[in-house]
Amino acid sequence: MADRFPSLEDFDSGAQTTQGDSTFEGGADDFLSREKALLGDDADQFATGNDNAAFVEDGDDDLLGGGGGGGEDVHEFESSFPAIDTRNENVSPSGQITSTYTNYQPQVSDEEEPEVIKQWRERRDLQLQAREERSEEKKQETIKTAQQNIDDFYENYNTKKEKTIAQTRREAEEFLASREDTSAGGTSWERIAKLVDLSGKGARGGANGTGKEKFRELLMSLKKDEKAPGATGY
Repeated sequence: MADRFPSLEDFDSGAQTTQGDSTFEGGADDFLSREKALLGDDADQFATGNDNAAFVEDGDDDLLGGGGGGGEDVHEFESSFPAIDTRNENVSPSGQITSTYTNYQPQVSDEEEPEVIKQWRERRDLQLQAREERSEEKKQETIKTAQQNIDDFYENYNTKKEKTIAQTRREAEEFLASREDTSAGGTSWERIAKLVDLSGKGARGGANGTGKEKFRELLMSLKKDEKAPGATGY
């Protein structure tokens, strides 16, 4: 320990200065050698590829210790790949955009359209035209049919209306005539028999099996008997 660390007396007398000066006179190599000797086998754990980078001499641009002969290679590389101008003319030195307009013109092709395309285009135009004509014809036919149906509807309606009015008027006249006929002449049962269907046909006429045959027979007998009750009226 005494050979590695000086005593306090030597430190006070300045002896350590002489020892320190002699230590660094050997240069960086002596310093690294001493550190490696102190670490022993553990020195390899702290070794890196940049141990010599801190001691490169001035003028030596090779940090890997290969010497300063790489200048010609760098010059040859730069001459083979010149610098590219990436400046934008529309951007000012301050970074502001001075113009957003770019004089862009689409490329106009002077190539003539193929004959096949022309024929196809002509056929397509003819088909579209024919389709429009058929559509217009169907439209006009539909309109015409609708108008005819409307006319027929009103015509039939008016015809049926007139027929119904005429029939109603005729039935009213017949009813009035029959009423006048039943109110005059004969007994009361004779006048009543004129207002009732006694033909014996169907349910209204009192046919057999309808449940009205007895009523029909009763009216028939009252009609024939002039002395029947109520025959002379009130």
